Amino acid sequence: MSHRRPLRIVFLSSDDAHQQYLAAQVHERFDLVALVVEPASSQRKRLLRERKFIDWTAATYHAWRRRLLGLNAYRKRYFALPTGAPIWPPVQTINVDWINDPAVVQLLREITPDICLLMCTSILRKPVLEAAGTIVNIHGGFLPYYRGNHCFFFALYHGAIDRIGSTIHFVDEGVDTGDIIEHVIPTIYPDDNAEKLYCRAEKLAIHRLMQLLEGLQNGVELPRRPQPPGGKQYYTRDRTPLHDILHPRMGE
Repeated sequence: MSHRRPLRIVFLSSDDAHQQYLAAQVHERFDLVALVVEPASSQRKRLLRERKFIDWTAATYHAWRRRLLGLNAYRKRYFALPTGAPIWPPVQTINVDWINDPAVVQLLREITPDICLLMCTSILRKPVLEAAGTIVNIHGGFLPYYRGNHCFFFALYHGAIDRIGSTIHFVDEGVDTGDIIEHVIPTIYPDDNAEKLYCRAEKLAIHRLMQLLEGLQNGVELPRRPQPPGGKQYYTRDRTPLHDILHPRMGE
């Protein structure tokens, strides 16, 4: 696929600092035609409305844990936008309580983007998948071995140092099961914890994705290979307060 104009991109995201950073990078280099934001607070409220009380409790616990330990502040500093960067949000923005809202499907059908990017939303359902076309996700974990949430923490917990990294991959109907585009491996330092590694890997993955998209814009197809069998999906509820009590330095 060769493009004589900038790629027209829709970004489906949550509202964390690294998603804002990615949006700014896309806006600077390509035609970011729309931004669809499903805030983390809306994701938690939906769990409560659907009476998924265990999942809601876990998500609320981790939201407060991150706030009290200063992890949100650390991530915000790490992904701070440079002076002069476009004010967030930089383009047409739709804020939704659920990423699968019919309004999102309608938007995607009207815009027909060249490609959609995805980061940290709820799982996409079939109508959004079909309307979006090609979707690429940056997953904070080394696929296929660590799918879902808290992947850096559990890789450290298991001592799987060779499986610490982020994965750029295509999105399908599964949870982090689409074909792999590339693994991005951060440098690991002695004082690292899950948050530091996650931020370092995600920033590297964002910039690598920009390079890949520039290639796509110039007619170079994105690489892809099926995921090998194996691995495990981790849920937010799988990381309990006991994990954090017994391993306080690992997951700061």
